[in-house]
Amino acid sequence: MKTMRRSISIIMLLMMLALAAGHALAETEARPDGSIYRDLLLSVDYGDQVTYVIGHKSPDSDTVGSAMAYAYLLDSIGISAEAVVSAPVNSETRYALETFGLEAPPVMDDAAGKQFVLVDHSRYTQAIDGMEDARIVGIVDHHGIGDVAVDAQISVRCAHVGATASLVYMAYRECEVDIPTDMARVMLMSLLSDTRNMTMNISAADRAAYEGLVQAAQIEDPDALYRGMEEASISYAGMDDWEIFRSDYKEYDVEGATFAVACVNAVGTDAMKDMSDRMLAQMEEHYGEIGLDMLFVLIENKSEDEGEPRTCMAAFPEEAEMILEKVYGGKDASGYYLFEEAFMRKRDLIPALMDALA
Repeated sequence: MKTMRRSISIIMLLMMLALAAGHALAETEARPDGSIYRDLLLSVDYGDQVTYVIGHKSPDSDTVGSAMAYAYLLDSIGISAEAVVSAPVNSETRYALETFGLEAPPVMDDAAGKQFVLVDHSRYTQAIDGMEDARIVGIVDHHGIGDVAVDAQISVRCAHVGATASLVYMAYRECEVDIPTDMARVMLMSLLSDTRNMTMNISAADRAAYEGLVQAAQIEDPDALYRGMEEASISYAGMDDWEIFRSDYKEYDVEGATFAVACVNAVGTDAMKDMSDRMLAQMEEHYGEIGLDMLFVLIENKSEDEGEPRTCMAAFPEEAEMILEKVYGGKDASGYYLFEEAFMRKRDLIPALMDALA
């Protein structure tokens, strides 16, 4: 009898060990180590060229920070990479980089014959000139899939998150690459900017990235950093109205209709109305030069007075204004498109315009 009980105990122990081994194997398969993710990135044929990492035209903080951090990641795993920007950085980005003691990446305005990873965009209309004649080996983006066409297998990551930098942060974690302080800071800059200091359009991935980046960046007061960035973005110091209009500007092509949306800031309702008039004058003056069918501007009120409208819009020419009227109704009694809620270009305006034009 004792022998039988001992045999049963041994069998049960073996079964428990086998079960534990199965769980361990399943956990290993569910959580592969960084070499698997590195191998996926390295499996792309990069050749002997430098891989330039670049964001969209009229670079904002997310496009700049994501390009800088992703180029560092690629270089860390053996891919010769360099971050570049399509134009001089805006006042918000410049403030953050100067605060960190970092220089902005060099400007590149012609892509022809070069090799790229695109961050924060995947549309030719938003890319620098010559991108259709360039070699694209990767895309990291948090917008909808654009029209970039590539025959070869490349590395692509697109997800519905608040900032492209959150996807770059995930890539660091997956590849088990340590995030240096300066790269953590530029990713945090990106995340704060695109999510309005973690108040708009955030996901669980953004929250995880924020927690990890604040620690890695050694930033004691992220709110103070964001306030400084926001103040810089509002000032437009040394910029004329045309430069302001182009400072955060994106182009689109929907069903053959081409349009652009610029985003600018103001403080207070009267300032929003004044900015609307100024931007409308720029759209009218430069309409032929831009060469698109329609132009829109979204003006965000940065005032802390919660009783004021948060968004103002303007459009040119008449066909564009008709689209605004179709989507949002007519102007208010003061003759402006004013809205109580804060709109975001990616989340609110672009989907509405695309539906209206489809």
